[in-house]
Amino acid sequence: MSDRNTKVRRRIAAGKFRLRIRDLRNLGPRSERLLEEAGIRGVEELRRRGALEAYLAVRRAGGSSSLNLLWSLAGALEPWPEGRDWREVAASDARLPLMLEVESREAARAATLQAAVSPSADRPRRQKAAAAPWVPGMPFDEGKTGRGRRSRRRVRPAS
Repeated sequence: MSDRNTKVRRRIAAGKFRLRIRDLRNLGPRSERLLEEAGIRGVEELRRRGALEAYLAVRRAGGSSSLNLLWSLAGALEPWPEGRDWREVAASDARLPLMLEVESREAARAATLQAAVSPSADRPRRQKAAAAPWVPGMPFDEGKTGRGRRSRRRVRPAS
């Protein structure tokens, strides 16, 4: 642990230092702005919500978020307040459970939104009658191809 972190820790404990999101490891002004747009305005709120919830909130708010933001948030919140480098989180065993949780929550959210959009989800939908598959060698439907119809042009006899 560096001297800077112990000083920061003492100042936080004494109540003399208000920790900002950008003061956390791996997070800077852009991350702070993305989190603020998602409604997370302070370190305590970020800590209370956790890395996964904060990442999903940023994605829902429409912020450009890659998985690197998730690794940064997880690393920033791990050993409080020093944090862990985001590259260590991305290479650790914590990566797969975080990715699977993001995927499952996004799938659940998409299913919820789909159910809200189609209120008649409990009723079976009418299915269109499936057309018979075309098989090579079968005659074409005369009504669709124009065969068997009378031509609109008049054929003039050759003189």
